[in-house]
Amino acid sequence: SEDDTCSSDDSDSSLSASRRVKKLKLKKTKFSKLKVRGKISSIEAFERREMEKKAITYQVSSTKSTGTSTIRALSLAEVDVILAQDGSPTSNDIPHHQMTRHWVRRSARQPCQSAIHTPSVQSLIKKVKANGSDMVILKLKKYLSDPDTPCVVIDAMLDALESNTNCQALYIQNFNEGMCDNQILHLLRVLQNPKCHIWCLNIGENYKIKLRTWEAFTNGLKQTKITHMYISEHTISAAMKDKIRDIIRQNRRKHKMHVDPENLDVIIQCTHCWWNPINAQLLQPYLQRCGYDHLLLDKVAQGIKGTITD
Repeated sequence: SEDDTCSSDDSDSSLSASRRVKKLKLKKTKFSKLKVRGKISSIEAFERREMEKKAITYQVSSTKSTGTSTIRALSLAEVDVILAQDGSPTSNDIPHHQMTRHWVRRSARQPCQSAIHTPSVQSLIKKVKANGSDMVILKLKKYLSDPDTPCVVIDAMLDALESNTNCQALYIQNFNEGMCDNQILHLLRVLQNPKCHIWCLNIGENYKIKLRTWEAFTNGLKQTKITHMYISEHTISAAMKDKIRDIIRQNRRKHKMHVDPENLDVIIQCTHCWWNPINAQLLQPYLQRCGYDHLLLDKVAQGIKGTITD
C-alpha cells in the first residue's frame, strides 16, 4: 500500500542519515588524531588527504578491472562523485564551521606544527616561491637535514613548489617520516602542472609508501616532464621499475632540457639517477669543449653503483 511504501522510504532515509552521521563522527575523530600527530595542518589538508586516498583506490581498481592504465588525474568534481557513490560525505557536504567546532581537544599538543615556522623553513619556502637562483637544483637535504622531518613541513615545501617555475631537479630522498602516501600524490600533482619544469627527480629511501600509491604515481608520470629519476629498488618491484624507465624514456621526446648544450651547467649537476643525463651521446662534444668530460669517469660524483645502463 501507499502507507507501507512511505514507511519504507522513511526507514531507508533514517538509515541513510544514521550512516552519514556515523561516518562524520569517524571522520572528525580521524582528523583530530592526525592533527595532534602533526600529520596535517588544516581542514583543507585533511579533506584533500581523504579525497586523494579515494582517488588512489579508484585509479588502481580501474586499472586492474580494465587492464589499462588510468593516466588522467581525477578532478575534484570526479572525486566528489566517487565519494557520493559509496555514501561518504563530499567536499560540499560538511560546512567549514561544523568541521572545526567542539571536537578538537583544547589540551591537544601539536609539537610538529612549530617546525613550519622555523626561520630556515620559512626562508626556504620564500626562495622556492620566488624562483630563487639556487632553487634550480633543489636538494632538500641541504636545507632539511633531519631525516625525521614531519609531513607538515614536506607539505609546505610541496605547496611552495606548486608556484615555482625554475626548479629543474628535485632531490627529496630519505624523508622516511615526512614523505608518505599523501605527499607522493601531492608531488605528482606538482610534477603534472604544465608550469613545472622539473625533469630530474630523486625520491629514494622513502619506505612508508604503499604499493598502490607507487602504482598511481607510476601511471601519473606519463603526464610529467620527468626524464631521469631514481627510486630505491627495494621499495618497488622489478616490473614497476621497468615500467617507470619506459615511461621516462618516452618523456625525453617532450622537451630538450636534459640534452640542451645551453643547459649544460644544470645537466652536470643532475646525478644519482638510474641513468645520468651527462651520459647522453649528444652532449659528449660539449662536455669535452667545456672541460667537463672528466666527470664521466667520476663514479662517486655521479652516484653510480656498478655499471651505467639505460
